[in-house]
Amino acid sequence: MKIRQIIKNISLLIALFVFTSNHQPIKAEPWAMPDDLLIRHDIYLLVDSGVLNIPITTWPLSWGDIAYNLSKNESEMTLIELASFNRVKNALVDAQELGIFGETEIKLSKNPKQLTSFNDIVSQSKSIAAGTSYFSKNIAMNIKFEKTPGNENMDDSYLSVARGNYSLTLGSKKNWWGPGWNGSLALSTNARPLNGLSIERNFSDPSKSRFFSWVGPWDLSILIAEMENSRQSYAARIGIRPLQNLEIGLIGTVVETGKNIIPCESIECPNSSLYKEDSNYHLTGFDFRSSQQWRDTPFASYGQIIGESVKNSMGLFGFETWGSMDGFKTLEGYRIYTEVASTRCGFYKNNSSKYGCAYQNTTDSDGYRYQGTNIGHSIDGDSRLISIGAILIGENSQLFKSSLSIGQLNRGSTSSYQLVENRTDYFNFDLGYQFDLYWFDIGIGSFDLGVGLDLFKDKVTGNTDNEPRVYLSWVKDATLNSGESRNYSDYIELIEVSDQKIIEESIIEDQFSIDQYLLLNELNLDEIILIVDKVSQDRNDNGDPFSTRSIKKNQSISGTFNDLNIDLIESPNDLSEYMNLMDQTINQRGNLN
Repeated sequence: MKIRQIIKNISLLIALFVFTSNHQPIKAEPWAMPDDLLIRHDIYLLVDSGVLNIPITTWPLSWGDIAYNLSKNESEMTLIELASFNRVKNALVDAQELGIFGETEIKLSKNPKQLTSFNDIVSQSKSIAAGTSYFSKNIAMNIKFEKTPGNENMDDSYLSVARGNYSLTLGSKKNWWGPGWNGSLALSTNARPLNGLSIERNFSDPSKSRFFSWVGPWDLSILIAEMENSRQSYAARIGIRPLQNLEIGLIGTVVETGKNIIPCESIECPNSSLYKEDSNYHLTGFDFRSSQQWRDTPFASYGQIIGESVKNSMGLFGFETWGSMDGFKTLEGYRIYTEVASTRCGFYKNNSSKYGCAYQNTTDSDGYRYQGTNIGHSIDGDSRLISIGAILIGENSQLFKSSLSIGQLNRGSTSSYQLVENRTDYFNFDLGYQFDLYWFDIGIGSFDLGVGLDLFKDKVTGNTDNEPRVYLSWVKDATLNSGESRNYSDYIELIEVSDQKIIEESIIEDQFSIDQYLLLNELNLDEIILIVDKVSQDRNDNGDPFSTRSIKKNQSISGTFNDLNIDLIESPNDLSEYMNLMDQTINQRGNLN
């Protein structure tokens, strides 16, 4: 208890430091976490356009893998690709900083949302958290303390060590397995992050074996976690990209509940009329995401099928499209998705006898839940949900987001499902705005604010709950002590050398002022020719007699030049006409030599 109090006091001091710090916001950690809609949109866009070729449905994603596999030159990108590339580039620059960092966050909400999605929506009426992280070339550590009404926790605290192509992490961090935007049937951020050991592949390089090279880039994630009531969870996922536009994920999870006492009526039973039997709930399945293009419109279809068996499987399917918004000055791009999920066993049949089967079994009352909350899809079992969502990307990384969902929860009125007690109609609408705020060059923090509405109508009792929502989230990061930068790969001019430095070096190499080149369009022809003369004289390193001409010769040339009637010469329209005029002038001057 004393250790927790010490950590709490240290966190409060860090929070005070971060709040008063003038450092720019920065988030240095090895992964892109499953709580940032904009970064996910950008990474997906780069993958679908061929700039990246890595698995992208097993979150968190390794920043090193992203940096190492960026392959398309900036000059080959469209404007929307370049905008996403620059945001990912900036995130990489932040993520590769080594040192000690701090973070403070405050979240407030009236009627917080009960059904969560990929976005890190405010799920508590109020919470305050502070944390500190340390990041070196092979070690990443994060300590976070969060206080909510009636609860204090250290979620998202971990120690991670990178060895070779794998990272071993002890602690808890958010996971999202699957291509869905509104939910994942296997592992999502709906429940608190599981505390345990995770193993992840850092780089998704294809196998060099001739037998497995066809799978393309692949990643691996393994999670072994401790749950409440002496339960354990084991989960593994492999993601492969056999084609540039196709990703397939294979998933297996097990929740072990230990020994359950069951009545014994068999003659083979021991002397006692009761015996203990191993009990567990497991899920196996797969998911996919395939991107295509119809005319000039890109789109992707995706799905996830998982269950204890094929006949008891649950299903999730979706469609998404994205593009630029050229007709709007303050808007850059968009992404729209529609998604349907069914968490009844045998989702493809209308069979009421399957109610009560999903996410639990008869010998396990806790089921596929952590502290009463489903670790898979937030709609829990025997539910169906249809969702439409959209995000609009504005200038300076502003994000406008909205979603609309309609469905039915706990259709079998199974008492063990804890989201709602009976068969309930559900309607949800959310509208949010996410932005970074600055006061001059001082980062105030990242803000996420919005409104929403949840409607629940119990089909058994007839009761209706109307829950309007308003929420606000503020997060402030700061550098406490930063040293060198981590070089993720040799790819990176963007990490090791800034754009400004490249420009400055190019100016230093040129002895003649670059400003005169930048103003060529504003000069007359005679002024351009004089500039060319000056450059040729300044750069003549071979002792050409032209550079040591007598004053008399120069005066003769100057007089001849002045005899040219510039006004009679038509204004050149392009570079080739400029060059022709220069050639004529040079030939005339050659006659004087």
